[in-house]
Amino acid sequence: MRWHNTPTPFTVEQFAELRARFAAPGPVSCPSCGSRVSLRPARRTATETVRLVMCLGCGRGAVVPDPGAARILVVGANEALRDILQTTLARAGHDVAEAADAGVGLVAYEAIPADVVLLDVQATGRMDAPEFLRRLRGSFPDARVVALTHRASKGGADPMADARDLGAVRTIQLPISREDLLRTVDEARLPG
Repeated sequence: MRWHNTPTPFTVEQFAELRARFAAPGPVSCPSCGSRVSLRPARRTATETVRLVMCLGCGRGAVVPDPGAARILVVGANEALRDILQTTLARAGHDVAEAADAGVGLVAYEAIPADVVLLDVQATGRMDAPEFLRRLRGSFPDARVVALTHRASKGGADPMADARDLGAVRTIQLPISREDLLRTVDEARLPG
């Protein structure tokens, strides 16, 4: 399968190495130049689910088998936002759990760690988002958290900067398109 405007392909050896890197846990880098790679959203073919991988350094690309569905934990008090995220991510093949309260989200993560946590930084409840991030990082320093917000600032404070300072690997200003959400989740899954 080819995407429109497919970049320069990898050699056969580089392609085999790239497939092996996606099959193993850990960071994935370009077998040609060592730079980070970008994963496009999954697409189904007649026989498998695949993704376009593009190197951010040398521009090489390849279509590889999808590395698999992610387990995603959505934490936030806004039920409508959780529903939209859950529906979008589940339709893309991901396993999604939700928590309306950050304290419940922390317990859920401790029970079954997620590949990615989507955290509404303005979440309210028994535990606020910054406390959730501090506790999560204390117990799980490698947790992959994407911070979400509708507003760039709240009362003069920048909740996104606070979330980054507390270890969020990505931030999202809502609203966001389906494609951008899926790309952000894919990129957040990759360490590094």
